[in-house]
Amino acid sequence: MNIRAVAIVVFLLLTGGGLAVHFRQKSMTDHGPPPNPVDVSDIPVPPLIGPYGKFVIVGEAVHNFGVMEHLQEGQHEFKIRNDGQAPIKMVALKRDQTCQCTLGSLGKDGLKPGEETVVKLSWTIKNPSTLFEHSAKIRTDDPENPVTTFRVRGLVGKRLVVKPSNEINLGTLSEKLPTERTIILFSEIVDAFEITKLEPSNPLIVTTATPLTAEQLKLVTRDPLTEESRAMMAQMAADAPTPPAIPGSHGPAESAHDHPVDDLAGKSPDAKCGYELKVTFQPGFSIGKVREALQIHTNISTGTQADAPAGQPVFVSFTGTRSGPVQILGTPGISWSPEDGILRLGRFPAKVGKKAKLVVFVKKTEHELVITEAKLDPPQLKYEFRKDENFNAPGRNKYEIVVEVPSDGVPLSLGGGERAGSVVLQTNHPDAKTIKFDIEFTSF
Repeated sequence: MNIRAVAIVVFLLLTGGGLAVHFRQKSMTDHGPPPNPVDVSDIPVPPLIGPYGKFVIVGEAVHNFGVMEHLQEGQHEFKIRNDGQAPIKMVALKRDQTCQCTLGSLGKDGLKPGEETVVKLSWTIKNPSTLFEHSAKIRTDDPENPVTTFRVRGLVGKRLVVKPSNEINLGTLSEKLPTERTIILFSEIVDAFEITKLEPSNPLIVTTATPLTAEQLKLVTRDPLTEESRAMMAQMAADAPTPPAIPGSHGPAESAHDHPVDDLAGKSPDAKCGYELKVTFQPGFSIGKVREALQIHTNISTGTQADAPAGQPVFVSFTGTRSGPVQILGTPGISWSPEDGILRLGRFPAKVGKKAKLVVFVKKTEHELVITEAKLDPPQLKYEFRKDENFNAPGRNKYEIVVEVPSDGVPLSLGGGERAGSVVLQTNHPDAKTIKFDIEFTSF
């Protein structure tokens, strides 16, 4: 090869290497350095020849801590021992931890044969989800157990839980018969509590509370479908093959303890104590949308201390409708929601104002329907209630309600995230003593 050819080859090699460095540096600049860079010097390396130490866990590497509360602190110690013929060097790196991990005292050369120490995990429940898990890895120079993960797992419970929900849909209330709903109030934390007062928002709501028996408590959180799926997951985990060893290593990538059966998946804390509340809605609620609430006062404290003061009451809201002998319909061009009992007038200039007409069908009685009292919120609203004398149908009469927002030039916003307005009409009808609905609009 002549001198010119050699020069060309050297040039290509140099420039090619420079381009490779350039692109490699550019890649790190575009995407940033790799997360949690590994400092090889921090990781113990097994000696090439024995004797070796043997890393042994006294007990299990996975600990079920049980039930904890949100923001509660916990800690657990795992005991480890060296059953080998040489000291074991070990380290707990911060990048391998999801909580605080403290490795027990070690000698200068590590854990000597026959010696024991502890791995202590400390954590705080910061996520109120049902399941919690924290872990830390211990890296050693034991060729059979270079990495072992210690885990603490458990469930996050609540002091008071309402089932089926804190928001109950009543549907359509009966006109003549009571409407009943049953709710369960229980605790996943305390062993016993008392209901000190039941405070319904309406005197037509009657509530009774009965303590749950031991058998009833078992059924509160039991979900057969979840139990079946959890058993299937456990079987799949048991049948899973052992992860292969890393090529060139002296043993598996991680110990067998690092793949525990997920026996907590889909599980909820057990109910320790509780009450069954029967809530009865007597006939006589106002015609239209029903919005009521129940406050349940207990002696359960707000903190973990025994002498902490009682907490805030538990609120359960109820929504439904009652049509009864009255049916309200919208007219063309008017937005009326019979399910929600809301008249929506939209947006309009305050100086112009707006009117809306609703049609009301009422079951006939021996007396002509009369509005005995009207409450309008805001008070500047106006209304007109008139009978359609041309309507002739057996068993019912037809009326019209005209609601007016006067053109007084005062901008106002009701509903849509703000407080809604309302029209409440008291009548002489024996089965429809109150007719009410909400109003939403924005005048500008």
